[in-house]
Amino acid sequence: MVERSAKQRILLQMASFYVGVTKSGFAGGTGIVITPLMAMVLRPKESLGLALPLLFLSDIVNFGLYWGQWKWGVVAALLPGSALGIVFATRVLVRLSETWVKRVLGALALFFVPIQILRMTVWHDFTPVLTGSAMNLVAGFGIGFVTGIFSTMAHLGGIITTLYFLLVLPKENINVTMVGCATVIFFWINGIKLITYTRGQIINRDILRMVPPLLPMLAIGLLAGKWVNSLLGGVRVDWFVYIVLVIVSVMAWKLLWDARPKPKASEQPTSP
Repeated sequence: MVERSAKQRILLQMASFYVGVTKSGFAGGTGIVITPLMAMVLRPKESLGLALPLLFLSDIVNFGLYWGQWKWGVVAALLPGSALGIVFATRVLVRLSETWVKRVLGALALFFVPIQILRMTVWHDFTPVLTGSAMNLVAGFGIGFVTGIFSTMAHLGGIITTLYFLLVLPKENINVTMVGCATVIFFWINGIKLITYTRGQIINRDILRMVPPLLPMLAIGLLAGKWVNSLLGGVRVDWFVYIVLVIVSVMAWKLLWDARPKPKASEQPTSP
């Protein structure tokens, strides 16, 4: 296994803490930070592979923290479509080169930054509209499929499901209910991804050996996220999210810059 520098280990610990905080404190937005952050240290596919066990373990812990705080009808509508999306996206992911995965991670992070801003400034006041069971099932299947794709390619499904939850969940105690619903759906999604990532060699023994040192910081993050959620209630902390989005944008541009086509040796100017 490759020996990491102190700076690299710190970045991985930061990513692990952020996984815990966002998974237990909020209903989405985890992947928009951790995947680009880990890609600063690891190869892009390694960053996807290492993040997944941390996400899945967080889902298991969240079952205890948010037990019963979900709506089965809302969650069930997402399950079939998400499974198909995962299978489809994994077949694409394993065929992409590391350079192309880096481009995808950077592009998706930049794509979701304005979506996250719209979610905070415009879409947070949605009135639930998908109240009919048939409409809920149709919309849930389509949104589940898209969630499966984005979750597989960059662990970015949480932003999609949050918008769906805003359309279907009652406003009362919505923060806790959204995290509870997200816990169930992403336990399902990340469980399937563990299988497809392993079959596609995105997760291997080297990746799994990197997980144990990150678990203490993950646990601290999970407890901190639960505490923040209980403390804030319905209070929003937009200023913090905007700072995070600026950092994400910088990391995303760096990924795209690093993945730019390199000039061939024969095309490089020679000194006289």
